[in-house]
Amino acid sequence: MGTLIDGEPPIYVRIYVGDIIYFSTSDEVEQRFETLLSKIGKVGFMGTVSLFLGIEFHWTHHEDGNLSVHLTQQSFAETLVESLQFDLQYSPFLAPYRSGLPVDSIPHESMSSHDRDALQLAYQSLVGSLNWLAHTTRPDLATIVSLLTQHQSNPSPGHMEAARYATKYLAHTKTLGIYFTSQKRSQLASFL
Repeated sequence: MGTLIDGEPPIYVRIYVGDIIYFSTSDEVEQRFETLLSKIGKVGFMGTVSLFLGIEFHWTHHEDGNLSVHLTQQSFAETLVESLQFDLQYSPFLAPYRSGLPVDSIPHESMSSHDRDALQLAYQSLVGSLNWLAHTTRPDLATIVSLLTQHQSNPSPGHMEAARYATKYLAHTKTLGIYFTSQKRSQLASFL
């Protein structure tokens, strides 16, 4: 965040390697940013962001002049669920963790070093993917991911099943994300 023009709103900028997204409530500030950026080198401006780092942006221009955006990672979630080859013929899961089965009380099992290493690698990959979702567009996964990450150095098959359970929940909630709007509201709302 920074000010480019005195008295005007700030501009918010996010950079990842060679990709940049930016936003200001002032068109003049955005145009000034584009002019300054173009002086540094060759830049291709692609218009309104629709995809950035796997995050999908769905924009709505309201009749009253307000703007809303819904951020999801539906494609990432679908790919993750597909990679685990679940049979999802049964009813959807209501929460990302199993009621009555705390992750911290899952017993550790004796395993060979080879089996433990293979489990640990698969577990860390799955929990890492869930963590990416929880930190970008899926705060509903934050609690279970926090619990699962505590067991990355020594997971048991039960911990892997808890991570897979969270992914099954994800299969039925893949369109959820974060919603921002410029409309003034007197109440804070969440959707689940």
